[in-house]
Amino acid sequence: MKLDPRQSHYVLQALLAQGKVGARHIKQVLRDWQKEIAALRQRLATLEELGGRSVARTGRRIAKAARRTAKAARGVAAKPPVKRRLSPRVRALRRQQGQYMGLVRRLSQAQKASVRAVREKKGLPAAIRVALSLGRS
Repeated sequence: MKLDPRQSHYVLQALLAQGKVGARHIKQVLRDWQKEIAALRQRLATLEELGGRSVARTGRRIAKAARRTAKAARGVAAKPPVKRRLSPRVRALRRQQGQYMGLVRRLSQAQKASVRAVREKKGLPAAIRVALSLGRS
């Protein structure tokens, strides 16, 4: 029997309402599911390590994901990612840098060299103005 997500959600809610399935049963199934995923990732990481050096980075990435999944299966809460706040000055500098890179990438090698020289002598805003003028011509 195949159910789409909407149907399976309805069936699960109905079984819960009828008392035929308890919340503990659902939690147990989810724990088993997470354990199975962790075991599969661990096995895949082992197989990739056997594959040689070319897949070593991928294997490490998968092993790290497997450890995360195993922690989740044990109920260890994952640390929320740290969102670093940018100061207005740094944000403005990054915006300028992005604008500069976007303008320079369309220029020829000779034009890039002249813009780079202006940047070294006069700074980023002047280089952006020069790149804008070269890009239009």
